Amino acid sequence: MNDKTATAKKRLLSLDMLRGADMFLLTVIGPFVWALNKSFGLPKGVLAQFDHAWGGFSLWDIIMPLFIFMSGAAVPFAMKGRLDDGHARWRYWRHVLSRFALLWVLGMVAQGRLLTLDANLISPFDNTLQTIAFGYLACAIVYRIPSRAVRFAIPAALALVYTLILAFLGDYSKTGNAAMLFENWFVPFTVPATSRVLELADPGYTWWATIPMFAAMGLSGMCATEILKDENLAPSRRATRLAVAGAALLALGWLLVPVIPPIKHIYTLSFTAQAMGWSMLALAALYALFDIRFAGSAAAGRAMSLLVLFGRTSLLAYMCIDVFGSVFNAFGKMFAPGFVHLFGEWAGPLSTWLASTLLLVAVLKTRADALNNRR
Repeated sequence: MNDKTATAKKRLLSLDMLRGADMFLLTVIGPFVWALNKSFGLPKGVLAQFDHAWGGFSLWDIIMPLFIFMSGAAVPFAMKGRLDDGHARWRYWRHVLSRFALLWVLGMVAQGRLLTLDANLISPFDNTLQTIAFGYLACAIVYRIPSRAVRFAIPAALALVYTLILAFLGDYSKTGNAAMLFENWFVPFTVPATSRVLELADPGYTWWATIPMFAAMGLSGMCATEILKDENLAPSRRATRLAVAGAALLALGWLLVPVIPPIKHIYTLSFTAQAMGWSMLALAALYALFDIRFAGSAAAGRAMSLLVLFGRTSLLAYMCIDVFGSVFNAFGKMFAPGFVHLFGEWAGPLSTWLASTLLLVAVLKTRADALNNRR
């Protein structure tokens, strides 16, 4: 399909595919790698790509920023139909606030220990879903600014302010950075001490202090979609422009590494620029392939159907693994003894992974079919 015949769609296939690829990495590929490691043992260099470390940039590090990026990328499509004669009235803000509240509460269920119903254990903000909520809220607000130049400048301004705070009010150590210093000062006002102890079981992550960068990442996604929706450009030019922006951000991130270490835990500028660069490059590539080159291709649709399924049911997939992961794992372990009996000990972890993954796909497919039938 060439540029002249490509038509604008309400929903880009590339958006669903990229979100699906991110969720597939989190819920299927990552567990498969660790199952392989249990069965055969993998090199440390491979395992390092599926874990987080203080400093550096691994494949596993892209998951959370890409989710935030995608929350912003969906805003220009999702919110336009909720305007009344081009104005954001109560219907618009009701949807925004209800979506923000849903993500916030689900985040507290997933990792904030909300279901303990114990005020001494509940933590209000320590979850990826809640960072997505902030990115989404920032996009919903900035989306209503008429000037495109201003909309594009805001994420850069937020990232710059946050970067200057990190640079001049602390260092880049795990306990001495400005974001963590603020967190340790602010959190006692919002989180009971016992909960904070539990939260620090995975030390180094900051949440409240890093809100400006969460917003910047969501806005980066919204700006990316605005480029892809630019009707003044041919579709191939849109993909090229987004790819150039992604390459520029990636280069910026690399160039800053000697000065600002790439640290995911506090989202330094060198890390975030790399994350947004990779996100834009991936979206540009998928857009060029599946919204332009192979648009309408039944074969391409079938080949990518699994990623689309994970993309359109991403919230359910996340909750299945994060909240009900033990249930899926228990289901998978039911099949392990038989496979071990037939093939040996190495088959136990892999059969557990395979059975739990098939159950997850079945749950997501059931949900997707139900949504399609409602339409």
